[in-house]
Amino acid sequence: MKKHLLSALFIITLLATTGCNRYYYRPNGINDPLFTKGGQVHVGFGGSIGSGDKNEDDRMYQADLQLGFSPINHLGIVGSYSTYSYHPYNKTAEPAHAHIAEGGIGGYNAFGKKKVKMIVDLYAGGGGGSLESDVNLKLTKLYIQPGIGMRSNSFDAVINLRFSNIQYSDLNPKSHDYTYLLDHRLIDTFNNRRIDHGSYTFYEPGVTLRMGYKFVKVQLQAAWALPISAVPWHYNGGHYTIGLHFNLEDILDMANDRSSERGASKED
Repeated sequence: MKKHLLSALFIITLLATTGCNRYYYRPNGINDPLFTKGGQVHVGFGGSIGSGDKNEDDRMYQADLQLGFSPINHLGIVGSYSTYSYHPYNKTAEPAHAHIAEGGIGGYNAFGKKKVKMIVDLYAGGGGGSLESDVNLKLTKLYIQPGIGMRSNSFDAVINLRFSNIQYSDLNPKSHDYTYLLDHRLIDTFNNRRIDHGSYTFYEPGVTLRMGYKFVKVQLQAAWALPISAVPWHYNGGHYTIGLHFNLEDILDMANDRSSERGASKED
């Protein structure tokens, strides 16, 4: 088991720190808290730093903030914020900055032994954001996200099969002319429409691994974007991050247990 975990850590670290550039879309992180009962609150942070596809001096930064709350059994509420930046070493090239905020709601069912739980869940939601680069765009997104995973004190794993539908609006070509938009396929001559005059659907599977103990675990995540609809413009097919995941209910349980122990010792 340890060999497999170390291999997964090495592979995701390698992917997260190499080969990135400017794109008009890339998948964001997948938020699956793996709730097992009501009253749980989870917080996750992740990110990566990479170099460029053509120039190793280029720099890419991406980060995810993931929140989750289960107010009652079988009900989960999730929220996420993701950001991406591309900084070319060549100052004449166009940098890129993008962000998206999302919210969702869904249901889950956990079963199994006390120390190891299997979870099946389904979340749906949406959000919006923007891209500022050679052109500026606003983005809206809807998604549905089924998942299956397992959770224990030291190791979590979940596989998700997210479907995302995105739509752009308010295309600002800045100083670029019609020929530039054609060359970058921001105008689809086959369908005779601009990037902001249609919607695009992606199949976005993802794998998340968490290793640690109870309330804090290292989180490794990989997500991919596979177009279902025709996507003529340039997109990135991968999202790889490393971070931390906190189960706040376990922190509260430990604090309550210690408080009870101190109270019992005083009575003795």
